[in-house]
Amino acid sequence: MDNKILYETKFLQLKSAESPSGHEWYYVKRTNDSSEKDSAVVITTLIKKKDEYNFLLLKTKRPPIYAEDKAQYCLESPAGLIGDIDCNETLIKCAKKELLEETGHAADNIYVELLNSSTSAGLSSETISYVTAVIDEDRILKDPISDGGIIEARTYVPASKIRQYLVETSKNLSVATATVCGIFFALNRI
Repeated sequence: MDNKILYETKFLQLKSAESPSGHEWYYVKRTNDSSEKDSAVVITTLIKKKDEYNFLLLKTKRPPIYAEDKAQYCLESPAGLIGDIDCNETLIKCAKKELLEETGHAADNIYVELLNSSTSAGLSSETISYVTAVIDEDRILKDPISDGGIIEARTYVPASKIRQYLVETSKNLSVATATVCGIFFALNRI
């Protein structure tokens, strides 16, 4: 299918393509995106604390959300772009790297849950992969990064209370859809 690049930055392209009805459709594409692999990975993280698994979530400050006055903060799972630095980076290698960078933890097991999941098909060609990282011992191996000030805090939520926590949190924060989807899959790993 023919498409045109209208504007480009280091990580994004604004493009257009013809819709089924013949109208011009505008959308965003990540520059690391290809038809062979997903653009990003969402790492839903379960950490065993005492006798219960907890979800590790990130409180983030995302410019598109606060600039449009949707919320001051977001609640997200660790995530990262696949192949944004090394074009040969695999899904699992990216998941391990991002988990360590953003949380300081290394996973005992990583399970691939879902591939080729569209984030917002009317807005973007981005597809993501979902993995569940299971950590059996709460040990931080290295200081996590703030990712340029994006990551404000890390929160542990008992798996048994995750639904209630998300509902209550959504009154004050924007809860990322990818985080909710990842939790859906991760609950089957407990």
